[in-house]
Amino acid sequence: MNRIVALFFVFLLLVACVPTPDEEAALNRTDGALEQAITEPPVTPYVYEAPARWEETYTVRKREIRFEADVEVPTAEQFPVETVKQYRIAGGDVVSFLEKLCPGDWDIRENELSREELTEDLKHAANMYLGEDDDTGEPVYGPNEEEMQRIQKQIEQAPLEDSYIPLSTVLQFPVTNTPVKNSRGETWYLSAQSKETRSSVRLARHRGSSVQTEQAVMQVGSAPYRPDGLKNVKISREDAIRVCEETLAALGFAGFRAADADKAIEAQSYSLAELSEGYLVHAVFALEGTVPCCYAQASSQNFIQTGDDPDATFAPPWQQEFLELYVTEEGVQQIWWSQPKEHVLVANENVKLMPFEAFRQSFQKLIEFGTGDYADSPLIVKRLVLTTAIAQIPNQGDEAFLIPAWAIFLTTEDDQAAHIAPHVLLINAIDGSTIRVQ
Repeated sequence: MNRIVALFFVFLLLVACVPTPDEEAALNRTDGALEQAITEPPVTPYVYEAPARWEETYTVRKREIRFEADVEVPTAEQFPVETVKQYRIAGGDVVSFLEKLCPGDWDIRENELSREELTEDLKHAANMYLGEDDDTGEPVYGPNEEEMQRIQKQIEQAPLEDSYIPLSTVLQFPVTNTPVKNSRGETWYLSAQSKETRSSVRLARHRGSSVQTEQAVMQVGSAPYRPDGLKNVKISREDAIRVCEETLAALGFAGFRAADADKAIEAQSYSLAELSEGYLVHAVFALEGTVPCCYAQASSQNFIQTGDDPDATFAPPWQQEFLELYVTEEGVQQIWWSQPKEHVLVANENVKLMPFEAFRQSFQKLIEFGTGDYADSPLIVKRLVLTTAIAQIPNQGDEAFLIPAWAIFLTTEDDQAAHIAPHVLLINAIDGSTIRVQ
C-alpha cells in the first residue's frame, strides 16, 4: 500500500470515534466531562509526573509501532485553562502592528504596480512555462507574446514615479502584496485580510517571494531542490530566536514564545530566483506550565463526520494563532501574524491533568484501533509535547477553551526517508479526548 494512502487511513481512523479504555468516544466529547473538570475548584499546586522519554516497540495487526519519543514537560506547578474568542483584525490593528515594528508613520502606494515591477513581470513573461515537449515530456519555456503585450501596455500607462499616501487613511481589506514604506524609508509588501475565522497580516521585504524549510526543499521534485540541505545560512539558530523574541517584545505579544526554528530558503515564486537563506521561526501563545509548540501547519488530516455520530460538533474552524518570522543575517525579511484570538478570562487557575499512565494507555488504544489490518512502513512516534491547544465548547461557536494538551508527532520510515514532515495528533491532557483541528 502506498505510504501516503496508508498514513491517510491511519489518521482517518485516529480521528474517528475510537473507544478508550473506558469504552467512551474520544473525539469532541459532548458529555460535559471537560466543562465539569474546568468548573471544579482549582487544585493545589502540583508537579506533573512524566518520564523523560518513551521507548517501546510492539506489533499491532502486522504493523510495527515504535515509540522513540522525548516527553517534553516543563517544570511547573500550575496548569491553567483560559477561554478565547476569534478575533477579527481591523484596519487599526494593521497600522498598530506596523508602527510597533517600526515606530513612525507608514505610507501605502497609490498606484497598483510600479514601472520597475512591471519590467520584472515583462522579463518573466519573456521566459514563461509553456507546457511540455510532446516527444520528451520535458518542460518548455519561452516568450508568452500575449502576456508580454498586456504588460507593455501597463508599463506605458504606469506613472513615471510612485505616489504614497498615509496608510491609516486608506487601508481597506483585503490588501494583497501592496508596497508600504516606513519612517526609515524601507519598502515592504503588505498583505492582510479581515475574516471572522481567518484574519492575518503578512509583511515581506521582497515582492512575490516564498519561504520554504530545509526539509521541504530536500524533497524530490521541490523547487528549489536542495537534496543535501541548506549550506549557506549565515545567521545562527540562537540569533534567529533572539531576533524573534525581540520582535515579540516590540509587538507586545505577551505569553508568546518561540516554538521552533528551522533552516529555510527564500525564493521568487515566479522565477525561482534564490534570494537568501536563514531561519524560519514560529512563535505561539503557550499557557503557563506548557511547552510552546507550533502545529498550525502540520496537523493531522481532519474528516467530516456523518450525522449519525452522536459526538459530532459543527462549528466555525478554530486554528492555532501563530507568528512566523523569516530571519537572515540582515534581520527579519518576512513576518506573518495569523489566526488571532481574544483572550477572555481564566476559566480555571489550576486544573488536574490526567496521569501520564492513563494518557499512555489511552493513546496506545488509539494507535491500536487506528493502524488497520495491513503491513506497512513502521509507524513511529517521534515526540510528545505537553503544550497548549484549543478545544471547542460544544454548541457554542463564539468561545473555546485554551487548554493543556499533548501534541504527538507521528511519522513513518518512508516519510522520514522522503523528508516529509511528521503529522501531529492533539490529545486533551485533561480528559484524553482527541482534539479536532479544522
